[in-house]
Amino acid sequence: MCILKLNRSKVWGSLFVIILFIVLAFSLGISFKDLLESRISISLLISDLIISFLRVTIISIIAWLTGIMGGYLLHYSISLNNLFLPIINFIRHISPFAWLPFAIIWFGLGEAPVIFIMFITLFFPSLIAASGHFSNLPHEYLDEGHVLGASQLQMFIHIELPLTLPSLLNLFRIIWGLGWTVIIAAEMLGVSSGIGFRLLDFRYLLKYPEMLIYFIIMGFTGIIIDSILKIIINSYNRKL
Repeated sequence: MCILKLNRSKVWGSLFVIILFIVLAFSLGISFKDLLESRISISLLISDLIISFLRVTIISIIAWLTGIMGGYLLHYSISLNNLFLPIINFIRHISPFAWLPFAIIWFGLGEAPVIFIMFITLFFPSLIAASGHFSNLPHEYLDEGHVLGASQLQMFIHIELPLTLPSLLNLFRIIWGLGWTVIIAAEMLGVSSGIGFRLLDFRYLLKYPEMLIYFIIMGFTGIIIDSILKIIINSYNRKL
């Protein structure tokens, strides 16, 4: 019965996605024939997809790891938390898109501003979430570690990190999904490859059928990667 309900929910979800894109296509004056006649290079599409995927994944990993380290420092040091938390909250509540002109002024065009926008978007949520995960650890485990004479490094490696790792892995899944949505705007900052660059090119050339196909590919890619990450996380949790 649960499987049947799950399958029904997936069917309804898929139908909703299909209806959404049909409505979007008609609102842009795009017919099914236009989609079939659109001229998209498969090799170019795969190249753009791989480049955007690598950008998102690499920067997500860097932001996630640095966010974990920074979050642990905020949790461990009350003075650091009191000093930097107001600044962190101030910056993280500014939309990443507001940084676009500053990124161009500071770094010019190319990969550097893309990295900056992506990192500033993903780092601060990782930092705040990681700090919260470390703060919510069960105190009995920490007290036992202190009683046994564990150093702070030993506490982190053998107690705190293993206990928070399931939550931190789920945090990476969220961070990657956030990066996948932001990469479009970031790749409009002077790079010559990637999904965002190609969509900007299509917009200038009024190639709306090609844009819609890229939307579909991007959406399904996000679903696939999210499902893979979910399977990995669930597999790790079952081993605990």
